[in-house]
Amino acid sequence: MPQSTSTTRRRLPLTASRGALLVNGSDLEFREMVHNMLAFAAALQEVRNRLGGLIGLSGTQYTILNSIARLSRGTPELGVNALAEHLHLSGAFVTIEVNKLVQAGLVTKVPNPDDRRRVVLAVTEEAERRLAELTRVQVPANDALFEPLSAADFKALRAIIGRLAGTGERTLRLIEYMAPTGTLDDVADHLPPAV
Repeated sequence: MPQSTSTTRRRLPLTASRGALLVNGSDLEFREMVHNMLAFAAALQEVRNRLGGLIGLSGTQYTILNSIARLSRGTPELGVNALAEHLHLSGAFVTIEVNKLVQAGLVTKVPNPDDRRRVVLAVTEEAERRLAELTRVQVPANDALFEPLSAADFKALRAIIGRLAGTGERTLRLIEYMAPTGTLDDVADHLPPAV
């Protein structure tokens, strides 16, 4: 009689090794969390794209415009570098998208009075009008998206996401170092030294 499939399967190797990420030596809860985060990230991206589309922008342009509008209130000399750092995007990419918003009449760029090589970003009245009108959909959408969170949950999530947001670039550099050809063929040659 053939053995059942469940008894012949080998246990899959763990996908994380840090004790904080394992429950009873298993990565099952870690995998579930990652999959839930991916589902939420996809929903968040689609919500952003649709909100941007309602005011004639891509999701990325909407995020950049909204960030300029809000950040420039507290940072009167908001420049591309500060905006890029806030959004965890490259300065070159932000510059390209800001230029599109300038061409659309939604953002202004003027030379920084303290450093003429840099620019100061601000939104136009048209941008403020569009963003204000968008809140008719944006507020209920955000309330629905984050409905399960209590005030304490929100505070904890903000702190956790703030810490996680900075790990992405470092992790991508690690993957590039360990697999410089983009395949698993040469990983053993590039493993970090054991401590």
